[in-house]
Amino acid sequence: MTKTTKNFIYGLLAAIIVAALYFAMPQVTDPDPAYGVELQKSDAISTETVAAIDDYLETESEHVEVIMAVLDGTSIYEYGDTTRIMNGASTRKAVLSLLYGIAIDQGLIDLDKTLAELNIDENTPLTEQEKTATIRDLLMARSGIYLPAEGEHDAQITDRPARGSHLPGEFFFSNNFDYNALGTIFIQETGQPIGQFMEKYLAEPLGMQDFDADNVVMGDPWFMPNNGSRHEMYYMYTSARDFARIGAMVANNGMWDGKQVVPAAWIELSTSPLSALTNSGRYTASGYIWWIDENTNTVWTDGYGGHYMLIDPARNLTVVMRTFSGNSYLSTGLWLARSDRNAAHPKYMVHAYEMMIAELDARG
Repeated sequence: MTKTTKNFIYGLLAAIIVAALYFAMPQVTDPDPAYGVELQKSDAISTETVAAIDDYLETESEHVEVIMAVLDGTSIYEYGDTTRIMNGASTRKAVLSLLYGIAIDQGLIDLDKTLAELNIDENTPLTEQEKTATIRDLLMARSGIYLPAEGEHDAQITDRPARGSHLPGEFFFSNNFDYNALGTIFIQETGQPIGQFMEKYLAEPLGMQDFDADNVVMGDPWFMPNNGSRHEMYYMYTSARDFARIGAMVANNGMWDGKQVVPAAWIELSTSPLSALTNSGRYTASGYIWWIDENTNTVWTDGYGGHYMLIDPARNLTVVMRTFSGNSYLSTGLWLARSDRNAAHPKYMVHAYEMMIAELDARG
C-alpha cells in the first residue's frame, strides 16, 4: 500500500469520525440553571394506585416514555425519566400563548394591531384583506391567511381553505402560518428572542430545572422541508418535570409559589372556549392556542410524536406525557424513519389520569 493510499484512507476515516460526531451532537444540551428548584413530592395517591398505573403503562401502553402528574404544585406521580430534554413539537404554541400574556401585561404587545400596522408580510405577498388580520385573530387561528408554512403536516395541508375564502376573524383553521407569524411578531414587539424572554419571565419564576434560553431553537434544525415562508418555527425543548410545572401554573390560575407568573385574566381568557370545533376528536373548542374539552372541563396542548398536557383546573391537577423524538441529526433521523413514531396515543395518559382522580375524588 502506497503512502498516498494510506493517507487517503486515514483522511477518509477521520472524515467519517468527524461526521459521526457531528450527526450525533445534540441540538440542545442539558442545562443546570442556578434558579432551578427541586419539585416537591407528595403521597396524594396511594402506593397501590401508583403500582396499578405503573403496571398498566408497562403492560398496555406503546412507546410512552414519560408520564408525570402534579397536584397543587407537588409531584404525585412519575413514570420514566422526567429529566430528559425533549422537543415538544406543537406544544410550543400554547407556551407562546403564555408568553404573550406576560408581554401584554408588560405593555409590550397590543392584541388589536393589524399585520399592516405591524409591517408583517410574507414571501408570497399578503393581500390587503389578509393584512387586516390582528394578533388576536392569529392567536385564535382565524387569520384568514392560507399559505404554506414551516412545519405543517396532515390536515393543515390537505384541508387548507382556498386563499381569500374567509375574512380575518371569521373562520377557525389550525394554521401554522398563524402560529409561526406569532413568533415573528413576538420577537419584533418585545425586542427579545423567545428563549431569552421565556427564561426570564417563565422558567426562572417557575424554578425550571432543565432550561435556559438556548432550549428554544429558531428555524427548523433538522429535516422538515422549507416551504418558502419568512416566518420561522420555534422549537422548545423541555423536560417532563419542567413541562409539568408550566401546566401546574396554568391549573393554578397563573400562580406559582405564591407569585403571579402569568396574569390570571389571561389564563382565563386564553383557555376559554373561543372557537367551537366539530369533528375534532377529544377537543370541543379552542382558545388562544389551547385545546379545550368541555365534556371533562380540561385544557390541553399536544404535539406530534406523543407530547400531551392535560390540565384539570378544578382539581389543580396537571398530567403530561412525553416521547423522545430526537435531539440530533442521528436520533431525529432514526425517529423519523420509524413507522410507529406517532403511536404514543393520549388514551394511555387519560387512563392514568382517570385512575388518579378516581382515588382523589373518593377521598374528597
